[in-house]
Amino acid sequence: MTAKISVALASFNGIRFIGEQLDSIREQTKAPDEVIISDDNSTDGTFEFCNEYITKYNLTGWHVSQNDSNLGIKKNFLSALSKCTGDYIFTCDQDDVWIKDKIQVMVDVMDSRPEIMCLASNYIPVVNGERIHAKVRNIERDDGSVIQFRLSDTWLDNMRPGCTYCFRREILKKFNVMDIENQIHDSMIWKYAITSDSLFLLNRLLIQFRRHGDNATNQFHRIPPNIEQRIANIDDEAEMYRRFLNASEQLAIPEANQKLLNDKINFLMRRRKILSKRNIFRTAIFVMMNFKYYPTARNALSDIYATLLLRK
Repeated sequence: MTAKISVALASFNGIRFIGEQLDSIREQTKAPDEVIISDDNSTDGTFEFCNEYITKYNLTGWHVSQNDSNLGIKKNFLSALSKCTGDYIFTCDQDDVWIKDKIQVMVDVMDSRPEIMCLASNYIPVVNGERIHAKVRNIERDDGSVIQFRLSDTWLDNMRPGCTYCFRREILKKFNVMDIENQIHDSMIWKYAITSDSLFLLNRLLIQFRRHGDNATNQFHRIPPNIEQRIANIDDEAEMYRRFLNASEQLAIPEANQKLLNDKINFLMRRRKILSKRNIFRTAIFVMMNFKYYPTARNALSDIYATLLLRK
């Protein structure tokens, strides 16, 4: 039986780039069965453009709806996902460009690997139409290999954006286990998959990932400007780990991963205590002794930087 394919696209004032994104979906070598566009009450004609686009190309299975008020990116994406009926779901930004065989390549992997709940891909970062270098490990790898992301390697931190994901619809059932109203969708999909050992990476460059000042997700990646806010972020992160640990049975988290979650909680509490001391020597020693618990070297060095320069 052939799997049904859905694309979930959340739009808001995206008239500048959304036409290129829709073209790249429509021109895929393997067409999606449905494209669900949820417009977040745009004021620049994005909703009207999408309607006209669907009519112009007579796109059966493509649907666009508009929220009565602006819900924000988190709730708008959840709205789009809730309307998807496909076996495989692709999440999609409004301003990227998909490589023509993105759907075909990812679906072929999903069909052949039933243990994969979520499959991410590599991407080509683009600014002003030009390819740039991204400081992301192995992001330019394009050999077609498939590797597993393990909790011990990346913890709960996203290593790829949601616009690179293809996941099985079953993962949406896990959204009901915990309240995710205040969480961004791709972060939760990543967390659900990695804690159950079902998150994999396809080393193919399958999307032109446009970076510009208007990207809605830019706000989620800023470095906290002071120690107090960094500590508050650590508290939030520890609480997230506790929530996953408490729901481990419902989320089918293996015992080995439950132990890792508990280890990370203990690390975060020790990290919080060290940062509150604001002592550069103690922080440096702590980072060296606990380096394995940081997802990247940049994260580890940022604690030293914060203690040295962001003491207020």
